[in-house]
This record gives sequence, C-alpha cells and structure tokens, in this order.
Amino acid sequence: MEPEIKKRFNRIKGQFNGLEKMIDQERDCLEILNQISAIRSAIDSLGTIILSQEATCLKIKKSERDRLNTLLKRFIKNKLT
Repeated sequence: MEPEIKKRFNRIKGQFNGLEKMIDQERDCLEILNQISAIRSAIDSLGTIILSQEATCLKIKKSERDRLNTLLKRFIKNKLT
C-alpha cells in the first residue's frame, strides 16, 4: 500500500475509534454527527486518491486524468449535499 494511502487509511481508523468512544460516552448528537461527516469526507477523499492513482497506472493521458479528477470531485461534492 502506498504511504499516502496508508496514512489516510490510518487516520480514518482513528476517526472511527474516536466515534466509538464518543458514542460510548454518550456525547452530544451534534458532535457525533460532525464526526460522522468528517469520516465520510475522509473516505471520499481517499477514494478520489485511489481512483486518481489507478488512472495513472492505467496510463490515461494527463488531460483525461485531470478531467476524471474534476468529475470525481464534483460527484463526491454533489453526493454530500
């Protein structure tokens, strides 16, 4: 696994652990929902990085890769709203 991907994955695991503690401690619902939102965002970002790297591995032209990245970011942004 590539170092950047591993680092982000570990950060997401930490966020999940934090979420579990928040639930166990019966923290405020708004705090829990904010943590869930942060986790979703982190997962979406990780997915974008993985797909972008896959496009590089598949030897997709830079202009097509840039367009793919733009479309992915737009898709993720729209999905969250």
